[in-house]
Amino acid sequence: MDGILNDGKNASKLLALTAGTLFLLDEQGVCVDIMFNGEYSSFLKEHLKVGVNLLNILPPETYKRFYPEFRMVETEKITSSVSYEILARQKQYCFHCTMKPYENLVLCQCIDVTERNKRQQELGKRNRELSEIQKIAMIGDWYYTSKDGNLRYKGQSGALNLVSQFNITLERYRRFILPDDLELFDIWVKNVLKGDLKETFDFRILMQKKIYYLRAKALAREKNRDGSIMVEGYVQNVTEVYQKRNDISLLTHAINNAAEDIYAADEEGNLIFINRLFQQHHNISGHDDISRMKIYEVNSHFKSKQDWEKYVDEVKHGMRLHGFRISNPTPLHPEILAMESYAYWVTSDSGVGTIWSFARDISQRIEQERQLRHFNLILNKTIENLPASIVVKDINNDFRYLYRNKESFNRDINQIDPIGKSDFDFHPYDVAVEKRIEDMEIARTGIEKHWISEDRDSEGNVIYIDKRKLKIESEDLPPLLLNIDWDITSMERMKRELIVAKEKAETSDRLKTAFLANMSHEIRTPLNAIVGFSRIIAETEDATERQTYYEIVEENNNRLLQLINEILDLSKIEANITEFKIRSVSLHELCREVYNSFYFRCPENVELVFDTSDLGTMVRADKSRVIQILSNLIGNAMKFTKEGSIRFGYWSKGNEVELHVTDTGVGISEENQKKVFDRFVKANDMEQGTGLGLSICKMLVEKMGGRISVESILGKGTTFRFTLPKGMG
Repeated sequence: MDGILNDGKNASKLLALTAGTLFLLDEQGVCVDIMFNGEYSSFLKEHLKVGVNLLNILPPETYKRFYPEFRMVETEKITSSVSYEILARQKQYCFHCTMKPYENLVLCQCIDVTERNKRQQELGKRNRELSEIQKIAMIGDWYYTSKDGNLRYKGQSGALNLVSQFNITLERYRRFILPDDLELFDIWVKNVLKGDLKETFDFRILMQKKIYYLRAKALAREKNRDGSIMVEGYVQNVTEVYQKRNDISLLTHAINNAAEDIYAADEEGNLIFINRLFQQHHNISGHDDISRMKIYEVNSHFKSKQDWEKYVDEVKHGMRLHGFRISNPTPLHPEILAMESYAYWVTSDSGVGTIWSFARDISQRIEQERQLRHFNLILNKTIENLPASIVVKDINNDFRYLYRNKESFNRDINQIDPIGKSDFDFHPYDVAVEKRIEDMEIARTGIEKHWISEDRDSEGNVIYIDKRKLKIESEDLPPLLLNIDWDITSMERMKRELIVAKEKAETSDRLKTAFLANMSHEIRTPLNAIVGFSRIIAETEDATERQTYYEIVEENNNRLLQLINEILDLSKIEANITEFKIRSVSLHELCREVYNSFYFRCPENVELVFDTSDLGTMVRADKSRVIQILSNLIGNAMKFTKEGSIRFGYWSKGNEVELHVTDTGVGISEENQKKVFDRFVKANDMEQGTGLGLSICKMLVEKMGGRISVESILGKGTTFRFTLPKGMG
């Protein structure tokens, strides 16, 4: 047998018997190896595996205590031995963890002490309870260890020379036990040491020529690592109980102090016995001779002799025995709403029958039941009117429904009684199977599932459902599965709209930055021309050259003025301070003015055409703004049309008039058409301009109650259309 412990072949067996759960952690807390032995933590068994970071799965409170110890062992190469608690899924775990440095890793040994802690807590609770009652109940507690055979006692049992505390060997204590009880005492001790803690044991001891009756009970037993047994319990001095157990006065005293109305009466209704509470409730004095009283004549719930005779017959034949309720049983005490009564038919040896009745006031329970019903009514109404689908299933009964609220029927199933039915009674087979798989997974793991699903309503519209499934566990009731579905369509749409708005805002911000950079170039170019040619004009004496330079300066003046006007227009429109003088305007006259203004400015090889229409067509608009819109559209067309024509005109369409500007220029790509009216956007970055013109046109048209659009084909031309309300001629 020598060398067993030092033999490496036996290491695994010895570890399995002694080590608990062993695992190795690297410096980051990741488990690199693990072995479950002996007492292991069910929390670690469920969550910790090779490759899993232990620090990530610990609850926050446990992590706060564990991490400093782990880091200390890892960095300072010392040993840590600490007990930790883990609260997971409403269950408290406790394990003792010893950490030691092992090469560049940390070796952890964990032993689950959850149950041991529970026993210690329960033992502490019982000890406190015993401490409170031992003085009045003559109780003391004892502690015995088989290792040294010593029995330690403290308390107020009044035995062993009336001392409150003593230490004595069990062998010496046996000398005080009466010989008749000694053999049974030894058997009881042997059973307790084996772990049988159920039975109490009554025995007698002789002290100073006086016999005491003692009642002993073992409360806890624990086996130490060295094999010795520790047992703890209490002992009570029940001498008086034994001496007076046949004394009827003791029974009478107990009955008189009972929290029940107790009476006994014969078949004729003659009272035989009443307790103190019955006297109080029926205004009977302690000096009254009850043998002269009838039960139905003392203001009881029996109104007549016939009522009593009917009651006697029911009790004799077993019709009224246990737990029947009597409403308003004592007319003299209307505050007593009801009593729960128990009746027994007792026949004496002489054949005389007697009814014994015990009735307890349940007014408080009735009031609580009323409040509970009221609360349940409020709760049911609240759940029924929540804009959420709530379904409760019985896990142990094939996931059959225990409850479905009204909202759960609104989307895809008919509103019929769901109790006792399952998903297979309401949904297509494939859908029901999918739901069942989800339910079984949650029932097995207890892990809540939460996700957002995209569905369609009965009209085919897309809806978004926030789904949540969780397991509800109880110590007293079977586990349940709760399913909550919230319709978050409006919220989801708003979220997506906000994302789009955010993206637009970010795009606008980028465009504005690009605009500012472009503006610096656009403004600097005409300014440089104005300054440069102004200096040349001052130095030039040739009249022809001077006139040419005048025209260049004039052209750049106009370009700079247009840039500034566009910026000012945009600022005023966005600030909503632009003034509109809305009145009836003749379109023919307005378009003729525009034509005359642009006719001589048209590029070579490009013809400007005014498509005349009804001379009497009027619109309700600001004339200067309409001219501004047409001028901007025609000016843009001139930039991008090298040959062909630029046509503009109007025609009536119902209560509106549609105006158009059509060119045969380069056209606009389909992608740019979608954003051509956005601020700071230019269809052609090579052309001069701010990229604000079309955006201003759109805002002006909309301010005057119209709409603007664009149609274009690359290489063939572009048409801008906008509408204005008709005016009175």
